[in-house]
Amino acid sequence: MSVRLEIQLASRPGALLRLLGLAERRGYTPFRVHAAPFGPTTQMVHLTVSKERPVDQLIQQMRKLYDVRHVEKR
Repeated sequence: MSVRLEIQLASRPGALLRLLGLAERRGYTPFRVHAAPFGPTTQMVHLTVSKERPVDQLIQQMRKLYDVRHVEKR
């Protein structure tokens, strides 16, 4: 099962790496990542993860990251 997430992330050094690391440490396999500028200080990240369990817990944990501004499941 794969799920696509749209994440607004602050454009800071290491922010994307922390986001991907969180997903991987929680047991979700990121297999598609696309990041593009979304304003002067923000980037939009489209992350597709593969896992058998629901991603609701992952979304809640991502929202706790300092650089994450918004997370939405698509």
